[in-house]
Amino acid sequence: MPLVLSKVTEQDLLAFTHICNAAFNTGMASKLVPKPITSEKFASQVEKHRHSFLNDADVTHLKVIDTDIEPNAETGQMIACAKWRINLKERTVEEVEATLPKPPEGEGAQEGGRGLAEREFVTYLATSRREWMGRRPFYFLHLLVTLPHHHRRGAGTLLLKWGLDQADAAGLPTYLEASEMGRPLYARLGFEPKKETRFDLSRYGGSEGVEINTAMVRPVPS
Repeated sequence: MPLVLSKVTEQDLLAFTHICNAAFNTGMASKLVPKPITSEKFASQVEKHRHSFLNDADVTHLKVIDTDIEPNAETGQMIACAKWRINLKERTVEEVEATLPKPPEGEGAQEGGRGLAEREFVTYLATSRREWMGRRPFYFLHLLVTLPHHHRRGAGTLLLKWGLDQADAAGLPTYLEASEMGRPLYARLGFEPKKETRFDLSRYGGSEGVEINTAMVRPVPS
């Protein structure tokens, strides 16, 4: 089961989007996108990833493929992917704000529980990134997702270590937001919890229970 790490190409963005949707199908993440995902919504997701791929100079998209599996129509041999944002210099406040997520307004805003979930989660992301990265140079793991049936095979570690090795060489810390599932892996690789934020899923309709998301920082190794 050889796993191979490489950079995403523009042609990979369909598979990249399929994997994101498969991974974000439970808990808080599932509250942010209407289900089922229509063809129009999927196309808009692909275009959002394509815009970042083509225009964000500080972003690197990565993939892991399993060369032993038969390719399928949606994801080929790709089983996991990641998006790293690398800031090697101090940024202006305006540059920081331009990268932060913002909930859509007007016609793009979602209604009811889904709209509330989106507003609260996006506010959490933006607030945490201002607090723990701010204007400082940082390696930022923006996204890491694995197909559910390929968990615990090492793909996530490959995607993580790509950035961590570079961050160590550059003498820079690394930031991410961790789900409860991902937090143990990040802790093993040196990330320290900075702040936990709790989301009561019953407030957003449907699911009950509380989900915890954690802002984590991996300091520069001494």
